[in-house]
Amino acid sequence: MRWRHIALALFWLSATAASEMGTAPTREPLELRWPVACQISETCWVANYVDADPGKDAKDFRCRGRSYDGHDGVDIAIRDTAVMEQGMTVLAAASGVIHRVRDGVEDRALTDEASRRAVAGHECGNGVVIEHGAGWQTQYCHMKRGSLLVKEGQQVTGGQALGQIGLSGKTEFPHLHLTVRQAGKVMDPFTGQQMIAGCGIEGKPLWRADAQVVYEDVALCNAGIAGGPPNVDVIRSGHADSLTPNAQSAALVLWVDILGVETGDQIQFRLIGPDSKPVFENEQRVDRRQARRFVYSGKKRQSVPWSVGIYTGHVALKRDGNGKVAEYRSSRTVTIP
Repeated sequence: MRWRHIALALFWLSATAASEMGTAPTREPLELRWPVACQISETCWVANYVDADPGKDAKDFRCRGRSYDGHDGVDIAIRDTAVMEQGMTVLAAASGVIHRVRDGVEDRALTDEASRRAVAGHECGNGVVIEHGAGWQTQYCHMKRGSLLVKEGQQVTGGQALGQIGLSGKTEFPHLHLTVRQAGKVMDPFTGQQMIAGCGIEGKPLWRADAQVVYEDVALCNAGIAGGPPNVDVIRSGHADSLTPNAQSAALVLWVDILGVETGDQIQFRLIGPDSKPVFENEQRVDRRQARRFVYSGKKRQSVPWSVGIYTGHVALKRDGNGKVAEYRSSRTVTIP
């Protein structure tokens, strides 16, 4: 799955130009706070990193596939649209002056060609551009319509609320796209180097030490147990509870939503019943790299109802790299009364 922020539309070109024509820039580092009021790896996850490969391939700063060709920022995703509707606050990554603001773009996931045409020229959706001085600039995209709290020319401090994560512009899921520029050049906040510098290079991150930013090879961001083949749209809208099984359910299904799968990854499913014995065990191989993948496995009910009690589902993703196998796990429980 690939998304391309094509310069994030003409609306934002003036912001870049202003950065280039301002005070003679220096390479003095900009210190960044985490731009979302969330806990990394628990309530938010990096869906895509900056593409550090200057060619046609896509690689993040660690030379892994957590990006796509030409991606000029960091995508910070939340679990589902229910979390978006409740409100997930976007924060100024550093102090500065609001240079550009856009609001009024509908929160709408891209599902077909018509929806893509509808956001042409507004790919960033609702957003903010902040000038930090010395040529530094941060840009915040895909914010929720009507949530923006700042106006052009306003002075803001690092950590100040700008608005909320939304689903506006060229996106298929709720997230914040953060771009960092210096003298008009895209910078990777995980290395402090230019986007085109290449992967695997040494560099000092722009993140403040107290931001507690971690790199995620892969993220199992949501999982659950359903009473039949799960509807991914229902789950990603935040209504997974409506799929909870009962004793008469046609099947017991263990599902997982994953960010950053790679070709060859092995996804293992194991559901344990009230008697502490496996209801089923299964394994699936990932056939292609994807920024986001929804998968499930299950077992159909036979003639008798499911036993009453607690069922525990375990999902593990195993990845072989350089002769080592890394495991990423998630577990969920459900009670059949």
